[in-house]
Amino acid sequence: MEYEIKLAVDAASAAQIKKTPALRANAVSRPHDEEHVDRYFDTGAFDLWKHGYALRVRSAGARHVQTLKGGGSALAGMHQRTELEAEVASEAPDLALFVEQLDAVLPDLARRNGGLHLAEEPVFVNRTKRTSWMLALPDGTHVEVALDVGELQHGERTAQVRELELEVKDGDPARLYELAQQVHQALPVRIENVSKAERGYALAGEDKPQAVKAMPVGLERRASLGDALGAIVGNCLQQMQANVPAVQAGSVEGLHQMRVGLRRMRAALAMVRGMLQLPEPLAGDIDWLAGELGDARNWDVFLAAVLPSLPLTEAHQPALARVQAAAREEAERHRARVRAAIASPRYTGMMLALGGWIAGKGWRPAGLPQDAGLPPDPLAQKVRKSAPQLVQHASARVRKRARGYDLAQPEALHKVRIAAKKERYAREFFAALEHGKRATRRHDLLADMQDELGEINDAFVARELVAQLRDRVPQEAGLLGFIDGVLAMRALDAVPRAGRHVKRRLRAKAAC
Repeated sequence: MEYEIKLAVDAASAAQIKKTPALRANAVSRPHDEEHVDRYFDTGAFDLWKHGYALRVRSAGARHVQTLKGGGSALAGMHQRTELEAEVASEAPDLALFVEQLDAVLPDLARRNGGLHLAEEPVFVNRTKRTSWMLALPDGTHVEVALDVGELQHGERTAQVRELELEVKDGDPARLYELAQQVHQALPVRIENVSKAERGYALAGEDKPQAVKAMPVGLERRASLGDALGAIVGNCLQQMQANVPAVQAGSVEGLHQMRVGLRRMRAALAMVRGMLQLPEPLAGDIDWLAGELGDARNWDVFLAAVLPSLPLTEAHQPALARVQAAAREEAERHRARVRAAIASPRYTGMMLALGGWIAGKGWRPAGLPQDAGLPPDPLAQKVRKSAPQLVQHASARVRKRARGYDLAQPEALHKVRIAAKKERYAREFFAALEHGKRATRRHDLLADMQDELGEINDAFVARELVAQLRDRVPQEAGLLGFIDGVLAMRALDAVPRAGRHVKRRLRAKAAC
């Protein structure tokens, strides 16, 4: 398995990389330059890529190396992938070797209909100058540093490559995050979660940025709660970063799904708040990003759901068009703020810190004496024992909110909604441990109630946005007043109905 962190650099940073203190101080070899050409091959229908793999033949002088790589995952810039490689005679793939490589990773695909038939021409080509050298870190971990500067090409289309790779050759992959953070402190770099293969296929028109929903969390029943938490937070982080390309492309759904990933991560950390605390700067960065994403999402909902649902007549349309134009400008301004945020040094630092926290198991107590009188670490318990308790605790919080507040008040329903959302996420996190059909019904009930209470929350948020629009389009004060009145009446009608539903459906004790 290959472990490497990829960082995107600008031209100025690329020129200064070799002078970075952390990379110079630990160097055990001199930088070596090499020109190479990578040719990526696939079937005409891109079958390999559709199964998550890429076939590359790298040519450097008279040497040619064929590599099949893929699978694995990317987490906060660290790529973990299967990599099979061997020298070949030319820049064209060795078909017999390809059959062996494919059979090792995708045997079903290798044997289907007599195997895959590669196209003669490469899908795209990567021409790169690579500068590489070796580091020996103080703990004995050996890292290869590679700076790639070049160009991807598919037909007439090209894309520039400026990328720093830190690859563990021997030792602890978690050290890569510490090294990447030291580089980030010295020079402006960005997390690069997209591989050259992904960029090349996008250049070929096969990949377009798409919104990515949460994937199920894979948990081992014998794992500790701490390790399960690492898997859960990593899953949320992957959802966030998987949506970055869509957010950068202006996708409304991509921004929504990135925000969902962040909300899930915050819910996971809140679930074990009594057992651990993130470092304060990191917690502050997470809150900062949540605010940026939330503001943008509010305007998107206002445009896509609130305004189209209003009972407006044909006479309102000219004024509505001006209100919509102002709202679109606000939405785009906030989306631009999000794009700037995820391109910022603060975002890169946050992602590297979270990745390092997961890889280094930062939830483990450090330096504590193992005295018999110390209470056991709750995060060391088996997750199969801890999960039901955490789910029931989240369920009890929902019942407390449903019983302990005046549910005729919007503020009370908002607290119930947040509690219900956290219980729902907790059930999703531990779904792999199987808690039965009653638990599934409870999850569905929570989802339904979250949607119902969310509509009320959307109405209240929308009224705040209407107030902001009064300064943007003061000439439409009449229409904005009408919209505000409609939203107020909707909330007035929906709050008591939702309160009754909460009392009837969420107060009961839930099965785990």
